Amino acid sequence: MWKSVKIFFRKVILTPYLWETSKKLIRKIMNYLTKIALGVAIVLALNANASEKKDSLTIKGDMGIWYEGYGLNKTPGSPNPNFYSARRPWNLFRYSFNPILFYGKWEIPFNFNFSPALNNFTTAYGTKQNFWQFLTNPVNSFGLRPKIGTTEFLLGTQFLKYSDLSTGDLGIFGYGINLSPGKFRIKLFKGVSQSPINYMAPSSSLPNGVAGAYQRNQWMAQLGLGEEGKYFAGFNIVKSVDKISSVNSPPLTPIEPQENLVISFLANTTTTKGWKYNIELAQSFFTRDLNAPLSLTPIEDFKPFITSHTSTGKDNALMMGIAKKGKDWEIGTKFNYFGAGYYTAGYQFMTNDRLEYLLNTRFNAWKKKMNVVGSMGERVGNLSRVAGPSLTHQLIANINVFTQFTDHFTLNTSFNNYGFNSPGLSGYKSVSNELSVNPSYTWNNTKMSNLLSGTYTWSKYDETTIVPPGTTHNNTQTVLILYVPTFFNSKISPDFSVMWFKNSAPTIDLTLLTATGGMSWKLNKKVKLKGQLQYSLSTTQPYTANKNLLATTGFDWEVFKKLTWQFSATANLYHYGSQLPGSSLTPVYPGSPGYFESTVRTGLQYKF
Repeated sequence: MWKSVKIFFRKVILTPYLWETSKKLIRKIMNYLTKIALGVAIVLALNANASEKKDSLTIKGDMGIWYEGYGLNKTPGSPNPNFYSARRPWNLFRYSFNPILFYGKWEIPFNFNFSPALNNFTTAYGTKQNFWQFLTNPVNSFGLRPKIGTTEFLLGTQFLKYSDLSTGDLGIFGYGINLSPGKFRIKLFKGVSQSPINYMAPSSSLPNGVAGAYQRNQWMAQLGLGEEGKYFAGFNIVKSVDKISSVNSPPLTPIEPQENLVISFLANTTTTKGWKYNIELAQSFFTRDLNAPLSLTPIEDFKPFITSHTSTGKDNALMMGIAKKGKDWEIGTKFNYFGAGYYTAGYQFMTNDRLEYLLNTRFNAWKKKMNVVGSMGERVGNLSRVAGPSLTHQLIANINVFTQFTDHFTLNTSFNNYGFNSPGLSGYKSVSNELSVNPSYTWNNTKMSNLLSGTYTWSKYDETTIVPPGTTHNNTQTVLILYVPTFFNSKISPDFSVMWFKNSAPTIDLTLLTATGGMSWKLNKKVKLKGQLQYSLSTTQPYTANKNLLATTGFDWEVFKKLTWQFSATANLYHYGSQLPGSSLTPVYPGSPGYFESTVRTGLQYKF
């Protein structure tokens, strides 16, 4: 059987070309996995020799291989302009191996998920990456976490979150340890959160080039006291630094080598009377450009952790909250502050230079048939006045009400408000309101049950400026109707939906109408078929409609007791209306421009 599977992978799923190009990389990966497995085996063997009682080895988990093929045919094709670009790589393979080893007191979960051809967002498809870049690529994951008692070892790719203001939740390739002796909590980890990528200028084979990136090294530690579900208090320290020498061709500005040190104090507790408290205080020392000269009047140095440059700054952040929970209700408040120069190690795109306060509540009413969740608060920005002489104000409010009127009829209603106000010379102001109503009705008979659901969403956005003076309105409406019949004595499960969308603005009058029909069919105990057909018309006045036909089909097949084969194919046929007329192409195309896009995804997964 395994010989047949190998032939199937090599000659059917893997084309000969891709097999040869990926074979060396796969060999390196297998050598890497073998060394890890050998190390684990040695540890287990030593532990077995030292034990008077023989412990059995148990392995659970899953493994699999997936292939995705992509195709795009445009009408007209080359040498006409690229009016539609490929959205995916032409061929993509992905492998996974996720066993968990249980041996005595040892618990060792593995996590190996990788693609030999896929690169991260700083690298273009088709460019090569060396083995170190492959291992440290955030898109890939090679990790294991052996655990014995309260001691846990971390090796390979790990997604660690000590707190919101310190580590964030980056994927990091490295090594570390978690210790929990008594009420003490000790965590240490060192690794790489960004693999090095050389800059590549745009060319005929690589139109957009490669932006490139420096290797980013990461250190983190936590020391605290805690008891699960009751309280925790401790300190976090995180340092990240870009290694300038990690690339031969450095990225161009604005990508600069950076360094950051974050220190935070975190505390939270839950009382037996339903009170919850949490607070985190943090300070960051952030260097925007390590190539900048050293500072003659340095900000407080934390040597040997960091050295101040002229581009180094420090700032603070605070997150705190308090809440009280009852049997059928909860109420609480939150306050957050982020200084203009504060940067976390994990959330690189976090908005700083702001504070916000929020009141949250949740309660049941009307004999517990109604559930209400709501919040209201304000966000104040530009605290440092860097973006102007005045503060900006944003009103944040939302409420959601779910009501179970009868056993058959429910109604869910929500309202969201998001307002922004920037006083001063600019006079900028924006207000966004959204109202959504979703009634659902179910009914049954002896042969089937039925679900009919409708959703109406109204959104209104107003933007006001002084220069130039005036208010711009952008309103949208969406209507969605869904019908799902369920037959008690049939293996076929269909569903149907219709959606209407309208967007009205000064320069936009867009209407979208979509009809969708889907079906799943339990052919037998091992095979389940799935399919969906969707037709859409999108019209932007005064042009004629764009037409889109989307078809998807596939199956899930339990080939053996623990081996599953999944397959899906999607075909997308799109024809432009007069919005993209043939006369706008060069040379002029007399027909109707369009494209045919196809995707095939298949994979085998084995559970053991």
